[in-house]
Amino acid sequence: MDTILLSLTPEFDAIRDEMGYGEYEDFDAYDIMFQQGYDRQLIEVADGETFEVPEGYSATVEEASPDDEFYLLESEADLPDKESFATDALPSGNYRFDAAENIFWKIDMELGDSSL
Repeated sequence: MDTILLSLTPEFDAIRDEMGYGEYEDFDAYDIMFQQGYDRQLIEVADGETFEVPEGYSATVEEASPDDEFYLLESEADLPDKESFATDALPSGNYRFDAAENIFWKIDMELGDSSL
């Protein structure tokens, strides 16, 4: 698999705030979940491509084999123990996808990608 399809979904709290509801106010959670689905976006990420999960969003793998495991690593020091970093969702941030290893490398855009 040289590309992967990710679903970018707004976080529940971000939608609730955008709709003008406070955390402890009475609101209909189904309305918020409907809006999450409505605002969801699909992005295709190629091997080696750098991409961003915007603030207030999370990303999940949309198309993959049930046997595929995906990992979220921050440095090469994590690589030998990558099974400890299995993930099914990516929080907001910047990433680079390594298709051969099914790894999402968390990158710091201020430092660039020089550490990997």
